[in-house]
Amino acid sequence: MSLDALEKFYEHVRNDKTLEQEATAALQEGATAVVKLGEREGFSFTTEELTVALAHHAATNDELSDDELELVAGGLMIPSYKQVSKGERVTIGY
Repeated sequence: MSLDALEKFYEHVRNDKTLEQEATAALQEGATAVVKLGEREGFSFTTEELTVALAHHAATNDELSDDELELVAGGLMIPSYKQVSKGERVTIGY
């Protein structure tokens, strides 16, 4: 896994304001755009590695931006659940 490459890419982006703006725009486009920007700058990582790194970052550091959160969540809505008593009938619908 190229988490090291992602960390180096992150630091590289943070040290260049123009590149930081490009990365923000790439985040809005999606994980593939961020990977392509990374490749352009000489860093190799996959969309899956990016998603894992962002999830790890969220779990251990500050909150994610809305764009970063969208990449991690993939726009998937998970329905809430309700605790039920034994014998209670549960109906699941979408």
